[in-house]
Amino acid sequence: MKKFSGKIKEDIYNFLVGFFMGSANVIPGVSGGTMLFIMGAFGKLIETLKTIGSVETLKLLIKRDFRGLYNRIEWRFLLFLVLGTLASFATLAKLMVYLLDKHTQLTQAFFFGLIASSIITVNRQMQRWTIPAWISFAVSGAAAFAIISLVPVNTGDAWYTMVLCGAICIVAMILPGLSGSFLLLILGQYDRVWNAVGNVARLKLIPSQLSMLILLAAGCVIGLGLFVHLINYLMKHHANPTIASLIGFMIGSMPRIWPFQHSDLASMVLQKGKPVATRIVYEAPAFDRNGLLVLLCALAGFILVLGIEYFAAGRKSENQQ
Repeated sequence: MKKFSGKIKEDIYNFLVGFFMGSANVIPGVSGGTMLFIMGAFGKLIETLKTIGSVETLKLLIKRDFRGLYNRIEWRFLLFLVLGTLASFATLAKLMVYLLDKHTQLTQAFFFGLIASSIITVNRQMQRWTIPAWISFAVSGAAAFAIISLVPVNTGDAWYTMVLCGAICIVAMILPGLSGSFLLLILGQYDRVWNAVGNVARLKLIPSQLSMLILLAAGCVIGLGLFVHLINYLMKHHANPTIASLIGFMIGSMPRIWPFQHSDLASMVLQKGKPVATRIVYEAPAFDRNGLLVLLCALAGFILVLGIEYFAAGRKSENQQ
């Protein structure tokens, strides 16, 4: 009975991990992989995906050894992780698109605080800051800042474009510090993709959106197949520089969701008939009534991550007893 109860608690926890990961992935500048890392599920997910993409698993599939496949892969973990992710998409995807459009500053402030707190929690995984770690940190930070400085473009809706978007963004969504949603924004696919995901998750099926999501899913499979073996190797053999690079990505991407910013109207250019700013102006915090509300939202995001970390640490300690 105790073992059964333990499995239920594990399932609920994995569902929550998926929910938080999915929620974070909707926001440009926020990484669902960071939530995985904080909640202690990142390594398990990478290892599970590596197992699925292994030669041994392919051999079992060819032999139609379904019992062997069931015993080899963490199906229960994946099932509740996916269910949690789908639940977040069904309840939050369209809401987040709305909040970013109608309450941009407050939403950005909340997730700015979330990322700031995430940097602290991920840094706890560092054993020590070596020269290779500092180099990885600097390179990844500069790369992240260069990416967020790109001007959004409209990449169209050709089938190969959607496959490529899926391959690129799934890696960013799982890797802590990189934001798949921000890359979708850069590629001009953010609203289109998340509106489609929100509709499908709520069982509102539109043929054109379904075909687009199938192409994205194909790209995701390709991206994961190429990615999981590399990140698994790096985390096992070069953990410190790898974690340092993740911190660099997070810090380098933070200006993207700095709440006190506005588009430079003088830098507007037309892309596909729509005005797009090529330069962003960053400002110091405003200490007025609105500024205080913004800071409170940032504090809420900061405290939320510390709460998640505390909850995850308590669960880890309980499992070790």
